[in-house]
Parts: sequence; structure tokens; C-alpha cells
Amino acid sequence: MALSDREQALLEQMERALASEDPKFASALRVPMISRTAPKSIGIAVLGVVIGIGILIAAVTLAIPALGVLGFLAIVAGFYFAQLGTKAAAAGQIPTATTKPATNGGFMQGLEERWDRRQDNG
Repeated sequence: MALSDREQALLEQMERALASEDPKFASALRVPMISRTAPKSIGIAVLGVVIGIGILIAAVTLAIPALGVLGFLAIVAGFYFAQLGTKAAAAGQIPTATTKPATNGGFMQGLEERWDRRQDNG
């Protein structure tokens, strides 16, 4: 469904306001969320966990403790690859922006300052 000219203009105005208000957040929204390496690592992770669970069930059924350890290691390896995939996605997608250093006032003070800036601009 296409947007009308008025809606497109309003959307562009909102984008400009967001970019001027919080450039770091606006640039983070423009970047794709998943890198190319993440799906491969996550696919390996899911496969490792599924195979590990299968081996673990077989080990319990056959009463072979060594096979159970192997299944457990496969599950741990799957979770390790999942972590690698999420780290790769996060490391490749976080834009570096120069921002002013954080104030010592804390979280609430920062929210109050942002609120005051919005009220001054509005």
C-alpha cells in the first residue's frame, strides 16, 4: 500500500527529527540487523543442538555414558556457535558514532536533559 504525498512528507519530517535528536539511534535503525555470517553460525548451532539431543536420548536409551557425554558436548558446541553468530552480527552492525561523553548525573539525569531539549525544540 503506497503512502500519500502528505504521509511521505510527514514520514521524512519524522526521520529528520529523529536523526537530529538522536543520531546514534537513527543510524542504528538504518543498518541491517543480521550480518551474513550470523545465519551460517546459527544454522550450525541449531544442527549441533538437535544432533546433541538425539545423541543424548540414544545414550539414555542404550545406557552408554560415554555417548551421553558426547551428546552433551555437541549441545554445548551448538550453543557456542550460536553465541558466535550473535557476536558476529552485533560486531559487524554496530555503527561507530562520535558522541559527547556521558555525564556523571546518571540515567535519570540523562532522561531529564533529553526531555528538556525536546521541550526547548518543540
